[in-house]
Amino acid sequence: MRQLQATGLLLCLLMAAAGISCRHSAADHRYEGLDTALVQLYKQLEKHPKDADLHMKLSDYYKERMLLDSALNHALISVRLDSNNADRYVQLSDIYLAMKETDLCEDMLEKAIRIDKNNGEAYLKLAELHFLFRRYDEADDVISKALALNDYNPKAHFIQGWILREQGDTSAAIRSYMKAVDQNSQYFEAYEELAHLYHVRHNPLAIQHYKNALRIRPNDIQTQYNMAMYYQETGDDRQALEQYNSILQSVPNNRIVLYNIGWIHLTRLEDYGEAIRYFTRAIEQDTTYLEAVYSRGISFECQGDYKSARQDFAYTLHLNPQYEPAIEALNRLDRKQAKN
Repeated sequence: MRQLQATGLLLCLLMAAAGISCRHSAADHRYEGLDTALVQLYKQLEKHPKDADLHMKLSDYYKERMLLDSALNHALISVRLDSNNADRYVQLSDIYLAMKETDLCEDMLEKAIRIDKNNGEAYLKLAELHFLFRRYDEADDVISKALALNDYNPKAHFIQGWILREQGDTSAAIRSYMKAVDQNSQYFEAYEELAHLYHVRHNPLAIQHYKNALRIRPNDIQTQYNMAMYYQETGDDRQALEQYNSILQSVPNNRIVLYNIGWIHLTRLEDYGEAIRYFTRAIEQDTTYLEAVYSRGISFECQGDYKSARQDFAYTLHLNPQYEPAIEALNRLDRKQAKN
C-alpha cells in the first residue's frame, strides 16, 4: 500500500511539473505511512513543482535509503529543470555509480566539467572513477587539473597519492599524502596510507602515523591491529602484546588477535602454557582454525605432551590432509617416541 501511495503521489507531482492539473479524491490520505521528512518535501513540491532544488533534495532522500530508482527519477527531473547547473550532473553521477552504471556516471561528470571547468568536485569524482578502473594516466591528468584550480585540496592530494602508489612511486605517494595531512590534520585515511607505506619498509615512522590515525578514531580496531602487527614484525613483543590486549578489551573473541598473542608466547617468549591458552581460545571461536590447531600442537610438543600434540596434528590433517607441516610433525613425533 505504501509503495502504491508513493507512486501515485510521484505521478501527481510529475504531472504538476508538466503543468497538468492533478486532483486527488482522498488528499488527506496521500501521505499516510510516509516518513515526516519525506512528507514535508512532497508538500513543498506541491506548491513549487518546478523547483529543481526540491527534486534534488528528494533524490538525496531516496539515495540515502538506497531507493535508487526513485532517486534517479527526481535527479533527472532536477536536471531537466536546471540543465546548466553542473552540480546537478555531479549528483546524478553519484546515483549512476551506486547503480553500477559507470559509463553514465562518467558521462555526467564530463558534462559537469564542460558546463563548469572550475568544478573541483567533478574533477575529484572523475579521477576516482578512472582510478577505480586502473586508468592511472587518465586519473593523474584529471587530478592535476583539479590541483591546478586550487592546490589547497587535501582530497586531491590524497587521490594523487593513491595513483602514485599504484604506479610504484611510493616516495612520491608519501609526499602527496603528507600534503593531504598538512592541509587537513584530521585526514584519517591519509594517515592510514602513510602508516602502511612506512610499515612495509619497517620504518618506525609507521607508528607515528598509526598514532595520528588513532588520535582521530581512537576505537578503530583495524588501525590498532595494524600497529600491533608492526610491533610484532619488528620484534617489539611487549608493545605488540599491549596493543593486542587493548583490542581484546573491545573485541574479546577476535580469533586472529588471540592467535597472534599465542604465537608470540610460543615463538618469542617460549611460554608454552600461555601459548596453549590463547590458541585454545582462538579454536573455541573457530574450530576449523587450522593454524591455531597446528600451533597448539607445536606448543604441546614443546611441553613434552606428545599425546595432545599428536591429537592436534591429526586434527590439522583432518582439516587439510595435504598440510605438510602437520605431516612432518607427526613423523617427528614417531621418531621421538621410537627412541623412547
